[in-house]
Amino acid sequence: MIIYTIDLFDKQTEDLILEVNIPKENLDPISKIMGWDEEDKMDFINGVAVFNVNKVQATSLGILFETIFDTDNYIIQMSAGEDNDR
Repeated sequence: MIIYTIDLFDKQTEDLILEVNIPKENLDPISKIMGWDEEDKMDFINGVAVFNVNKVQATSLGILFETIFDTDNYIIQMSAGEDNDR
């Protein structure tokens, strides 16, 4: 099973601080926010991609997920991959 997450890493230590699960039904709006072409979108859906999130994208993702993604203190990435816990 592929899982999709928004990952926040501390800019100083690069430690993973927070992982936000992305429901599959949010992939279309996220694709638009991220500006992915069809190949990028399919790579993400198939679990073989990681994308850096810029400040503008983080703001839009924050609106979608009703939260704030702090790009001043955190490196933010979108990732997809196999859930090895299942």
